[in-house]
Amino acid sequence: MIITLCSIITLLGLWFVLRKYFSTGVTITTLLLLFLGTNFFLMTVYSGAVQASILLSLMVLVIWMTRRWYEKPQWTEVLIVGLAMGSLVFIKAAGLASVVLFFFWGAYSKETFAQKWRFFNQHKLQLALIFFLFFSGIALRMIFPGAFQGSWFCDYVMHKRAVYLVAPWLWLVLFSIKNGWLIYTPIVLFSIPGFYILADRNKPIFYATFLYSLTFILLLASSPDVATPDNFSQQRMSEIFAVLFIPIGYFISWTMEGRWIRKTVYGLVLLALTALSLFQTWQYRAKILNPWFTTPGYYRAIFLKTHVNQSTRMLQEFWNLDMSSYLANENDFKISTIIFDGFDNTPGAFSGHIQDKIFCNGKGAMRLDSGLRFTPDVSMKLSRLPVVYPLGIRLSANVFSETDFKENPANMVITLRHQGQLYRYKPLALQELSLQKGKWNSIRLDYVIPRMYDPNDELIPFLWYSGNSATYVDDLKVEVYEQK
Repeated sequence: MIITLCSIITLLGLWFVLRKYFSTGVTITTLLLLFLGTNFFLMTVYSGAVQASILLSLMVLVIWMTRRWYEKPQWTEVLIVGLAMGSLVFIKAAGLASVVLFFFWGAYSKETFAQKWRFFNQHKLQLALIFFLFFSGIALRMIFPGAFQGSWFCDYVMHKRAVYLVAPWLWLVLFSIKNGWLIYTPIVLFSIPGFYILADRNKPIFYATFLYSLTFILLLASSPDVATPDNFSQQRMSEIFAVLFIPIGYFISWTMEGRWIRKTVYGLVLLALTALSLFQTWQYRAKILNPWFTTPGYYRAIFLKTHVNQSTRMLQEFWNLDMSSYLANENDFKISTIIFDGFDNTPGAFSGHIQDKIFCNGKGAMRLDSGLRFTPDVSMKLSRLPVVYPLGIRLSANVFSETDFKENPANMVITLRHQGQLYRYKPLALQELSLQKGKWNSIRLDYVIPRMYDPNDELIPFLWYSGNSATYVDDLKVEVYEQK
């Protein structure tokens, strides 16, 4: 719902902004490039980036309302642009760049700056409210630095500093093979010639858009969070699309005005880059590409490939390998079951939780509730496992809940234990999956042991129930995946 609303605001706002400068055909083409040639497609179609969608729609509101306010100052525009700018900087430090666009809009010479100053003097109260709302966002974040941390409304992580000088992560943001913006969203490269055309055709908005873009990129590349490849195609760059697609629109307009050879050459290049972006998005969704584990050698090996064999996946950074993609082709592995419990007859302290009223297969299943939070201990030493690394582990089970899983939390977990201390802990939250209540659901968790640690370390697979009702577990199975 949030992503749908933000997408409507984004497309509607950009439509009105772009139509101010371009024909209907150029505007439609530009919006199609935004939807298909950037990670906007991933954000809207697969609904995976709520924060990025919110930030993009907020920046669209800033540029839309800024233009309207300078043309005809009204209190409605004042409230919207002030709240949007304050929200941007409250959510992330790079939101500071929005004030650059607002201040420089329409100014490009000594005379236009003088006109702007007179305009500000004529509308002091409105200007004061805009900056009050903007600085309120900064003040609230400074007063409550941990507010909404871990949610959509906070992209700050507690560091010694929120922003470092001289953009030390600029190369990673733009060119990292893991999730570099220009690697996975190459269509934005056309904003460079677009800015050149924009400066020639519409100087009043050139400095505002160019300085905003430069400031935003430098601010973002000065935040330590961008060094973590936790998203595809640098989704933290999302809100800059609201501005960059103005110069891209000018480039498209210039292309359409030319002779057939210009239209053909640049049209094919734009089409090819859009297709490449869509294909890489598909690779990401198909778990061929994963920002955490992609290396230059792996990227070259899977470029334009629809299938990846096990030997190619070995080119990834397998010390932190994502087993859900590593085990995608089961034919590459020798699979053996090392643990299976159908809970038909589990002795000892667990016998009171084995029941025969609700079960999937066999004669019974285990009931997890407030009296028993964990499935039986089936841990084993690494020395008992095959000495082939990386070694895949798959934990699977059938689970049942009489109430909605989202209100009845539980986790499937695989971890290693060294002298009593857990490490390489990997959970799977059942409440975040699309599981149906009143029915048996099959779940699984894939895991990698990248190398031999201490042979006496233990592999511990289990289900952990943390709700207040009950969850039933049946057919608990642990399988080992050895490379053929």
